[in-house]
Amino acid sequence: MNAPYLNRYRHGEFLQYLKDILQLLGEQDIAALQLTTQHDALQPQVAAIDAAFKQSQGSEITQELITLDEQRDNALTGLRAVINGYQYHFEQATSNAAKALLNNIDNHGNNIQRLSYQEQTAVLNSIIADWEGQTELTAAVTALNLTTWLDYLKTTNSSFATRYLSRVEEQAANATGDIPELREQATTSYRALIAHIKAHATLATAPQHSTLLEQISVLAGQYNQVVDNRSATTNDTTQSSEVQ
Repeated sequence: MNAPYLNRYRHGEFLQYLKDILQLLGEQDIAALQLTTQHDALQPQVAAIDAAFKQSQGSEITQELITLDEQRDNALTGLRAVINGYQYHFEQATSNAAKALLNNIDNHGNNIQRLSYQEQTAVLNSIIADWEGQTELTAAVTALNLTTWLDYLKTTNSSFATRYLSRVEEQAANATGDIPELREQATTSYRALIAHIKAHATLATAPQHSTLLEQISVLAGQYNQVVDNRSATTNDTTQSSEVQ
């Protein structure tokens, strides 16, 4: 049976997956299948996530964050692509400058763009601080004429941090629930539901339990494929920028 990548689903994917699970349950006689308790525990949690998610998506600041995050991602990808080319410069000093900057980026971890919003902000701030504070890296930025790139990365990351804080304040003023916390609760209820269905399927109390497990397995596989495709696309993009 396919196990869903619950921790890797985006909020919208997580929400829709559980909505689909509830729909599958709704097509069965849950009382006869002895799943009422598990269903009734999960349903209000999904409703709470739905309400919190709609509030989050409805915020104009959320849309700003999506744009700013894309801009800083593009800035970092562009920087890497430009610097990577300089690695092969015919002047050794230029090549060394490029390698020093790339090593610094790599020292902060792989796939920075895939980190959470807060983690990415912190990592980019650390890179910027290194490039502005370490003599060798500052000289490398100047030698490769990357000052405007660095200024743009710094501006977009700073704007993102400011607007992210504004959204936190907005959500605190209109709190309907913390999505990560709600997800933890719903995940616990979901796993209890699956365990209950599996136990009944093992005991063969009704053929519908096995049918449900098969349907859930197919559903999880479909959602997992979305995550796998996204990861593959991100990796291909990163590798492509590294070989340019």
